[in-house]
Amino acid sequence: MSARSGDVAIIGMACLFPQAPDLEAYWENILAGVDAVGEAPADSAAGRILDPSATTNDRLYTTRGGYLGDLATFDPMEFGVMPRAVDGAEPEHFVALRLAHDALADAGYLDRPFNRRAAGIILGRGTYVNRGLVSCFQHTIVVDQVIDLLRALHPESTPGELEEIKRALKANLPPFNPETSPGLAHSVMCGRIANRLDLMGPAFTVDAACASTLIAVDLGIKELKDGACDLVLAGGIQISTTYPIALLFSQLGALARSGSVRPFHPEAD
Repeated sequence: MSARSGDVAIIGMACLFPQAPDLEAYWENILAGVDAVGEAPADSAAGRILDPSATTNDRLYTTRGGYLGDLATFDPMEFGVMPRAVDGAEPEHFVALRLAHDALADAGYLDRPFNRRAAGIILGRGTYVNRGLVSCFQHTIVVDQVIDLLRALHPESTPGELEEIKRALKANLPPFNPETSPGLAHSVMCGRIANRLDLMGPAFTVDAACASTLIAVDLGIKELKDGACDLVLAGGIQISTTYPIALLFSQLGALARSGSVRPFHPEAD
């Protein structure tokens, strides 16, 4: 059967989901009806702000979620990324790069020649508060507030002692330095992928909240049909949903207190 004008072919895919390190595992989980929503990892800080009866704006009434755990891995040396640029930056940048690489490999285009000037990357990303930005906030405003509080409670503290406490507080945080700065901007994510995978077509992120990935795929299809691109990597990523976001949804009552997500069910909470 011959292809019709304007047809678009999906020639490769890659993914990462809770309990699914790759596309095959994800499909098997779907067939088996696996519920990948679970408790927060033991080493998570979630327990510090968990209160099942919470109604205040600084506590979560549930910490159940779709956690990636050890599946969220990235080898910076494999992709020519400075190791110092990873810790403290937004994890999405690096996991997206790995998955983009895997999708090209799945399509058989990792090593074969193709028109790289007509190859684009469009990704959906719907939340601006990420791990890196929270770290920046902690390094500055939060640490300063702690020092101000200590100065008020213990006026006998010397400037040297307070400076030592400040250094200790910052040492316990992820790094915030020039190397991590590019990893805090959504716009850099697709640019990094384009640079590392040598793609020279359109490269941008899309924010349409929960519809971000669908819009990214739709735009990718339009790029192909308009003839602007011969190949487009399109998808979405959201993995570092920090506690400020969870607290917001908790305030809205948008998280299930039962810990069980039941869309359209009469007992859904």
